This record gives sequence, structure tokens and C-alpha cells, in this order.
Amino acid sequence: MREQSSNTNSNTNSNRLAGRALRLALLGLPTLMLALGGPVEAAKRRPRGKVARQEPGPAEGVVNINTATEAQLELLPGIGPSKARAITRYRGKRKFKATHELIRIRGIGRKTFRKLRSYLTVKGPTTLTHKPRRAPRKQER
Repeated sequence: MREQSSNTNSNTNSNRLAGRALRLALLGLPTLMLALGGPVEAAKRRPRGKVARQEPGPAEGVVNINTATEAQLELLPGIGPSKARAITRYRGKRKFKATHELIRIRGIGRKTFRKLRSYLTVKGPTTLTHKPRRAPRKQER
């Protein structure tokens, strides 16, 4: 009986040692990779998720949302006749003090505003004369 219990203890001890070795290997691997600068350095170089946004050049122009006609508003990407009409109705009641107030218009959310932000102003003349080119779409992986 005594021999059997010593075998059980040695099996338990070897299982514990194997578990500790596995834990050390699992914890040590990421630390080793960080020390060597492997995937972390590559992750810094490669943009993750979103593709870099292209800002329009100064030659494209801007639209003053307080003075633009519906036709001029329709030059903005994502703005059609109904949203242009909604913008002119809104500003008939209250002038825009800042461009981000455009989000108050139904159908224009943060995502649409981000696309439009560089084309908008509340001061000065409207200088946008043609519909801007779209930024290239994200490539499928």
C-alpha cells in the first residue's frame, strides 16, 4: 500500500511540474517576443483597422452651410436633394454657429459629418464648384 501512495505522489508532483513549465512557457513567450521586438514593431508600422483618411486639397473648395443654395449643398458627398432641403429649412429657423451643428439634421449622423467636415464652413463664401472625387474604398482582405 505504501508503494502505491508513493507512486501517486510522484505522479502528482510530475503533473505539478509539467503544469508550472507550461505556465512559464505561456507567460514567457509574449515577454520574449516583446523583448525581441517582433510583432509589436510590425504592428506599429502597419495601420490596423481603418485606412488613412485622405483630406481634400485646398483646390477643391468649401461650402458655407449658412449661405449655400440647395444645388451647392448637393455638391457635398452624401447630400442629395432631400438632405439639402432639410439643411435649408433648418437654417431658415436658426443659423449654424459651427459646422458640427449639421448633425442636428435628420439623416446626417457622425459618420456622414466626418466625410463632410473638411468641405464645410460657416464663414466666408462657398468655393466648391464641382462634386469632389471619392476617396478610394478599402480593399478586401
